[in-house]
Amino acid sequence: MSFFDHAHDFTINRAQFVNNNVSAAGMQDLYRYVARGASHDTKAQDDKPKCHEDTRKQLLSDILHWIKLPDKETGIMLLHGPAGAGKSCIARSVCQQAAAEGRLGASFFFWRSDPDRNNVTKFITTIAYQLANANDSLRPYILTAIQQNPHIVDKPLEDQFRTLILRPCLSISKEKLQFTAIIIDGLDECVEEMIHVSILKFLARVVRYEAFPLGFFITTRPELHLREVFDTKEIIFSTHIISLDCIPGVSQDICTVLQSRFSRVLNNPRFKMALQSVPRPWPSPESIETLVERSSGQFIYAATVMKFISDPNRNPAAQLEIVLGIQNSGSSEPLAELDLLYHEILSRVPDPKRTMEVLGYIIVLRSTDDSSVICGAYLEVLYCTRTIVKAINCNQHRLLFIVEQLLDLPRGEAYLALNQLHSLIELNVGSGSFRRNLGVHFYHKSFEDFLMKKERSRNFYIDKKMLHGNAAQACLKFMSRQSYETEEEHDIPEIIINSWERAFEKQNTQLRKETMVMGYTFVAQLLALGGLVALPELVSIVTGVYY
Repeated sequence: MSFFDHAHDFTINRAQFVNNNVSAAGMQDLYRYVARGASHDTKAQDDKPKCHEDTRKQLLSDILHWIKLPDKETGIMLLHGPAGAGKSCIARSVCQQAAAEGRLGASFFFWRSDPDRNNVTKFITTIAYQLANANDSLRPYILTAIQQNPHIVDKPLEDQFRTLILRPCLSISKEKLQFTAIIIDGLDECVEEMIHVSILKFLARVVRYEAFPLGFFITTRPELHLREVFDTKEIIFSTHIISLDCIPGVSQDICTVLQSRFSRVLNNPRFKMALQSVPRPWPSPESIETLVERSSGQFIYAATVMKFISDPNRNPAAQLEIVLGIQNSGSSEPLAELDLLYHEILSRVPDPKRTMEVLGYIIVLRSTDDSSVICGAYLEVLYCTRTIVKAINCNQHRLLFIVEQLLDLPRGEAYLALNQLHSLIELNVGSGSFRRNLGVHFYHKSFEDFLMKKERSRNFYIDKKMLHGNAAQACLKFMSRQSYETEEEHDIPEIIINSWERAFEKQNTQLRKETMVMGYTFVAQLLALGGLVALPELVSIVTGVYY
């Protein structure tokens, strides 16, 4: 009897044994490794802006033309530009148009503030899932690959790509792959810098396969380590590089966006009474021209101005006068006018000291870089307390509530401190994962960059290193004020010490000593409260880690 007697739902292609009946369970298995919110058609991307229909026309046409080319000379198109230039808007518009024409295979939008999307842990698997979902012919090859190699998700990035994307794509004919593009937005938003270069280099090698049917459209800031790679032979022969700085017609596009947004304000019933006596046309052509000139080619300036002007609690005409009243910087720096706008908005808050204090703690607690790993300890410790748990269960402004606890502020005070910054940050009541949905979202990274650079923010500068020390001490004080009633809560001291141990593994000696002192102080405070279990063991842990 043949080995394959009575066998069905299987094919053998290029020495790959393929199960054609793995779809349902296989897709569920693969979905476990998908980064939520990464693809263009998810809720996380749905409310994000796309290009206005009358802007970026030639650029979008060129990108779509490249995507449709059956035999591309270059398999990668890389679009780079500074913060606020509109790269993500372009990427979302490309996704939308490519998907409408059946040319989109997958998309991945990196985002520094999302732990699922600020690294490459789920990068390849997310793309593979979308490819499998988009094409019936490709699906069994991808699902069989992960079924036969279940540990591939733990392998290096290039191994994952070869197993889950390259080999499956090479196993079927180009005719069976109607889509031709994978869109990757915000490569620089991945927190691991060396990964940026690795991704570009291995994709450059992949697209040299004549039979490989996919092209990659990538957007990024032109960070130094990336610019150094752009001109290498490895990249230049396989990549079509476009600089947004060299695209003509940007001023006219910004003018179009401003006119459209002002028209929306004029037609908004909310502002009907406020604008009833304002002379027409409003705004004047001269005002529009001034705003276009101040934008210096950065769409983020226009977007921030319009958020400020269309504040539902303010008179749009008065808000415009405030913006126009800001003295021109006269600087050639592209973000100089944006910085002036940030200064103007921050200077109008009722209590600047309190606002900057709250903003600083938010940045520290949201931080994802190596120097800020202690933030995970803050959140882990605070999450264990009854007061924080109650807030989470009530679905309140989680991060703001934590900041209020650390700063010992009355309830709602953090929200009031940020209430005048609606044009810069979004405050919402979220649901879902505690760490991923913290209730505060900066509209653009340029605002956080502004706060972190003293030469730009001046008296609004946030010293991150100093704030880490303040936040650590505030965390200890907060915990010392708590009473520990249940058996589970009596374990909190050990949780804290363990959190500090993990958090400071990579820190320098001086910082460890400072943290040791805080640790001892905290242990003493808890001992006085009768809330410490197994004191000798915990003291041993502290001294062992920090000396």
